[in-house]
Amino acid sequence: MSQVAKHRLSPAPLPPSKRQCGVQLSSEQRIITTFDNALYDELVLFIFSFLDSRDLCAIQATSRNCSRLANDDQLWKALFVREFGKARLRGGKGFYGRADGRLVKPLPSRIPAPAGESLNWKWMYRISSNWRNGRCAVQKLDDAEVVLGPQSRVPALHERTSPPGSHVLLAGSLTISASSAASQQPTILLRNRNDLLLSMTCRSHITSEPIEISTIAIDQSSPASNRLSQAFLRFAAFLSTGEFVVYEHDPSLSSSSTTSPRLAFIPSSRHRSVVTHAAYHHPLLVTLSHSFTLMVYDLSGDTITHTQSLSSFTSHPPTSLILSAVPSSSSYRLVLAYAIPVYPAHWSVGTTELIISPSGSTTLTPDNHLNVATPRGKFVVRSTRSARAFDVPQGWIDETKLQAMRAQWGRKVKQVADTQTDGKWVVLAPGDAPDSSSSSSSRGSLSDERSSNTLPASSSTSYVSPSSHSSAHLQLYRLHMPPPTSSHAPKLTFVRTLHGPLGHVSALSLADGRCVSLGVNGSIWVWDLEGGDGAEVAGPVELCERGSGRGTVAFDERRIVSSGIRGIEERRFDI
Repeated sequence: MSQVAKHRLSPAPLPPSKRQCGVQLSSEQRIITTFDNALYDELVLFIFSFLDSRDLCAIQATSRNCSRLANDDQLWKALFVREFGKARLRGGKGFYGRADGRLVKPLPSRIPAPAGESLNWKWMYRISSNWRNGRCAVQKLDDAEVVLGPQSRVPALHERTSPPGSHVLLAGSLTISASSAASQQPTILLRNRNDLLLSMTCRSHITSEPIEISTIAIDQSSPASNRLSQAFLRFAAFLSTGEFVVYEHDPSLSSSSTTSPRLAFIPSSRHRSVVTHAAYHHPLLVTLSHSFTLMVYDLSGDTITHTQSLSSFTSHPPTSLILSAVPSSSSYRLVLAYAIPVYPAHWSVGTTELIISPSGSTTLTPDNHLNVATPRGKFVVRSTRSARAFDVPQGWIDETKLQAMRAQWGRKVKQVADTQTDGKWVVLAPGDAPDSSSSSSSRGSLSDERSSNTLPASSSTSYVSPSSHSSAHLQLYRLHMPPPTSSHAPKLTFVRTLHGPLGHVSALSLADGRCVSLGVNGSIWVWDLEGGDGAEVAGPVELCERGSGRGTVAFDERRIVSSGIRGIEERRFDI
């Protein structure tokens, strides 16, 4: 048997082994398992979804990875919708967008993203939380010499019991203000934060006497429908002589410090009355005078045409108007809230819905308390429906209806300070009952004011609550307006009482399910009408004397602007 030669190993070194044999200490740093690397980001986000806002903010200090995940935008979006119910900020009117909302830009920037994905939901949650808690930053806006305008009469020291009333409105980032004091040339101011952008002067073509600005209405139509820029602003200003002018302002085109009116309208002597409320949705303009005469105007083209007049003898101020377009047709929906008398000497609240369409041949089917005069024109009222908070059933009633009538009777008031509606909710603010002598004198002065062309000092001083009902408690009603084709009648149902203010109410503002109340003593309260929660934004002014002038308050998604005993102040919630 032959021997097989053994193969000799090559002198080259062996390749490194792929697996360590035995237990050996490695000089490499071992990976330590932590909370950050043990779980996927999706699982951590799912765990964070069970936390509230306080815990999410507190967990950001744990680590850099937790801070990154706790700021996830979709996480805050789910928390925002869960707590506040809607995927947007509440309180806006019209179509005036805001571009200063700390938007999150998508990457790459050339790819368009849906509007809901570019919002900073954590910032929106903070704004809504500030509304709920009454946390805001205060800034004073008024300047006595600027707000009163040129050639205004400065009151003497003994007359300065309260600052002159002012009209304030909000349009996006702009603030519109105008003094209600008599002047040869009343001035309307447009502000952007602290900057005074425009000063618009109103002149009368009827009289050379001092005149007043009775009210201002902003166009609520969409700029896209008119092919205008998002910053375009159109509004109408009404004078105490019955005249009104329409202004247009586009920041991208106009750079001048003053501007003249785009359109002007001088009513006939028969329709020359003081306009106290107005609603504008271009090209439709609706006005309401102190004598409760409703005027419908068509602003198509470069002309102003008066198309219809409506009168009511069972509705009384204070009043509020809401005008909106019906998406399914070319019609418009106007909702009025007003005071109605309750025999023998009390008041309640009622509402009326009017459908206005651009039709010249449509016949009107009004309520039994409306008198109609229809000249030729485009816009006419097609139908009206009314609902009352205090309604007596016809015929024999059972125990259930009797209890409902007793509850309604307990909610009657002796004076109405203000009424507001947003088309869904109606809020009634009672006023304090005046003395018999003051009430009789106010009734006499009211008849004289209606016969003259001057602006009434305070339209809410002659309307009026049983001593059992506090004037600081607001009444909240739900307005049910079924479709016109339905056989059900509209209803105005009492929901709850809004508690909070300790003094009398001076003015209300209502929009998008949120109500803001301005007290005579300067206090400001905010309520969420869906849940009934209220918060005090500003406390009352100490040692303040009650003034005779009525205040004004307006708000949007991020701020409140009020004109009262403190002057004109802006309170911002985006802090």
